[in-house]
Amino acid sequence: MTKQRAGLLALMLALATVWVAVIPAAADDSAPITRYDVDVNLTREGVAEVTIDFTMDFAALEGRGPYILLPLEQEDGANPDENYVFTYSDISVSSTSGANAEVYAEESNGILSLRIGNENIWNRTPEDYVVTYDVTGLIAPDHPESGLDEFNWDVIGRAWESRFSDITVTVTGPAELADAACFYGPDVTTPCTAQAEGTTATYALDALPPKTTMQVVAGFPAGTFPGVTQEKARRVTLANAFELNAATGAVTGAGLLAAIAALVAVRRRHARDEVYLGLTPGLTPTAADQARVGPRAGKFPVTVQFHPPKGATPGEIGTLMDTTADNIDVSATIVDLAVRGYLRIHSQSKNEFTLEALNRPGGRLEPYEDALLRDLFQGRAVRTSQELRKAKFAEVLPHARAGLYNSVVQKGWFKGNPTTAQMVPVVLGALAIGGGLLLTFMAAGFGWGLIGIPLAVFGLGLIAMSGKFRKRTATGSAYLSQAKGFELYLRTAEKETLQFEEGQDIFSKYLPYAMVFGVADRWTKLFADLGAQGIYQADTSWYVGADLLHGYYFMSAMNNLTHSMSEAMQAARMDGMSQATGGSSGFSGFSGGGGFGGGGGGSW
Repeated sequence: MTKQRAGLLALMLALATVWVAVIPAAADDSAPITRYDVDVNLTREGVAEVTIDFTMDFAALEGRGPYILLPLEQEDGANPDENYVFTYSDISVSSTSGANAEVYAEESNGILSLRIGNENIWNRTPEDYVVTYDVTGLIAPDHPESGLDEFNWDVIGRAWESRFSDITVTVTGPAELADAACFYGPDVTTPCTAQAEGTTATYALDALPPKTTMQVVAGFPAGTFPGVTQEKARRVTLANAFELNAATGAVTGAGLLAAIAALVAVRRRHARDEVYLGLTPGLTPTAADQARVGPRAGKFPVTVQFHPPKGATPGEIGTLMDTTADNIDVSATIVDLAVRGYLRIHSQSKNEFTLEALNRPGGRLEPYEDALLRDLFQGRAVRTSQELRKAKFAEVLPHARAGLYNSVVQKGWFKGNPTTAQMVPVVLGALAIGGGLLLTFMAAGFGWGLIGIPLAVFGLGLIAMSGKFRKRTATGSAYLSQAKGFELYLRTAEKETLQFEEGQDIFSKYLPYAMVFGVADRWTKLFADLGAQGIYQADTSWYVGADLLHGYYFMSAMNNLTHSMSEAMQAARMDGMSQATGGSSGFSGFSGGGGFGGGGGGSW
């Protein structure tokens, strides 16, 4: 063999030696424990007084100190719905070699974690530690197979990351031992050294790999630990958290019945319109009458009315009908103002229109109508739909809606703003749902998770019927009855049954009401036919656009006008919101284009 080949072979052998020596140590995730001496003293009360004296070799793998995981619960293999419970007390840690022995204890997910040492102090040599604690729950009295009181303990559990060597365990009890055993390995069936002499059992094992269990068992005569039992806790699972049995079913069922009864009572007391008792629907009491007020029971009959309720505008009637001031109510108000001579509407195309302010005729305006005119024109005589889409008009729609709500409250049709009234049960319902979920969470650990359902059902019921809290007063119900009678007239009237008024164009006068009732198409077609037959010619001078004689085109124009008005006012609101939030990209680089934030304001 040449010198070169001999040298190469020697180098390869050296590398192999280093590989074998280094790789196992590098594979360890935790410093090894080179000595592990455990002493356990068992009292008659079932307390295991544990002392662990061990050496951790930080020369093999540096570290701040050891950590120990102690189980607080363990599954009962015979009963999957229960866990054994272990209780620890009098925990202390010291170091005979002078290592830092600070302890940070934390309970989480059924584990008591003891972290020993200081995060800023590293150990690089072997250190000795002594850990002591008392624990209960390790003794199984009168075991069904052995008939003994057994101390059965995994002295080293499979969660240990360290490898062990030189393990000794001593267990001393209050009576002479009847038997002792020791096991280890992946399946904990390999025997290890175990001896029993008098009241003491000793166990020994030379080495134990990481993540491997060592179990020691000490058997004492039955009755050695009088009155000691193993504590158990119900294991919380989805199945047993919502367990349905006689008790949980009875309580939950009673709760559901109570929730339903409460919802019925709330609905009867707070979610029904008031009416005048003893009066024909639609009538209001005179000053001399002493009419009683009570909740409405069932539907009231509707009698045809040939006129809208006296002193009620189309927008107010629309709000009264569905308890909501919506876009169609505002659009109908604009058309009604045009019919009454306060403005003229010019229709240019399908989605474009112009509003022209006129000299105010005689007559009284409701406060919300006067405010609407001011918001629309803002000192100008003409406004186009394009202008009305700008941010300057962002508050036209919300102001008009708020004005309608104020108006129906001032007329005594509602006790308060219907929107505000609806929010009360919504908020209470949300709180009830939250309370039900919290109750379920708290009771689930005891198998009573079902008892939170009735409270949540009550909350959902409140939210579901929150719209009913927009209840009308007795006066409001009377006007509602009249409005429904007038709606019936507009829905069913034929040319032979029309009630014409001298000096009044009933087509234009009633068109805004037909809009809020949803019968504008029928009303328009009826008068288009009358005009084509030469029977009646409606005055539509308030509107410049399609001729009423061409019924379809007029109906289409009215529909487009209503949609365009709502769309324009809604677009203005969106534009105002966009400008208030900046409306720019926020990029700079020392260039223009706007930045983050912003705002706006002005006069109106």
